[in-house]
Amino acid sequence: MEVTGLKNNNLFKSKAFFIIASLTPLLFFYTVFLVIPKITSFYYPFTEYDGISEPIWSGLQNFRTVFQDADLWGAMKNNFFYWAIATPINFFAALIVAFLLVKKPYKEGKFYRILYYFPAILPSVITALMWQFAFHGRYGIFNALLNAVGANVGEFYWLTHATAAKWAMIIPMVWGGWAGNMLIFMGAIQSVPVSLYESAELDGASDAQKLFLITIPVIWETMKTMIFFSIIGLFGAFEIILIMTNGGPAGATEVVGTYMYKIAFGAEGVAAFGYAAAIGLILFAILGLISIIAFRFMDRGEAIEMAG
Repeated sequence: MEVTGLKNNNLFKSKAFFIIASLTPLLFFYTVFLVIPKITSFYYPFTEYDGISEPIWSGLQNFRTVFQDADLWGAMKNNFFYWAIATPINFFAALIVAFLLVKKPYKEGKFYRILYYFPAILPSVITALMWQFAFHGRYGIFNALLNAVGANVGEFYWLTHATAAKWAMIIPMVWGGWAGNMLIFMGAIQSVPVSLYESAELDGASDAQKLFLITIPVIWETMKTMIFFSIIGLFGAFEIILIMTNGGPAGATEVVGTYMYKIAFGAEGVAAFGYAAAIGLILFAILGLISIIAFRFMDRGEAIEMAG
């Protein structure tokens, strides 16, 4: 009995040792690269810090600078511009295509799913480089197509013209952004009871009526989650902008992410890590406030609909 107890005790100790030895490196890297940076992100905004020397406490000075920084607010306007245009296109294109692929018995359905999802699996860097070349004035396919249909744009350099570059950024954002939403919507639509569609067909409902009167109400919880993630993505589009235009020309495509990057790592001449952290903290507060308002609004709409 004592021998058996010792064996069980040793086995327990060996399992415990294995678990601790396996988790310790993961917990170490998680703490060093995630937990500590998140904690310090609430400290650095109140300091003057270049990322190398010792931070100097500056109180609310960085936050005062934020509200006086015209370049920052210009970048934020660009974020709202891209979000207001690209997000609805991504959202509704994904919903409609997902509905058609699930509810329409296309023979090529699997091929279409792979084809549509292909842009989403490409790294953002590859997507940006590809579209940067597509918008090239002399060698780009975009000008070639426009000239072929008689638009006669010549060798127009899209990414060096302020207005053209600003609108051109929307194309890669949409091209690489909607496929992920499509997969999520497809999973949600597949959970809708078939009997609801069969009843609607007996009543002569069209595909549009099935989509807006059956599908959307049933998958509304999923849509709420997607809306939440789209709000989080409000201040995204960092990689595409950085690689394709670096915020240019003359700040026309500058977004908050690229502006923070330049400020933090000294691309503008002087590294101001503390100021960049202050910008990030304010963005965190703005996103949190927008998310709360959005969910309150959606919950209130549901309550009114149920009461009616």
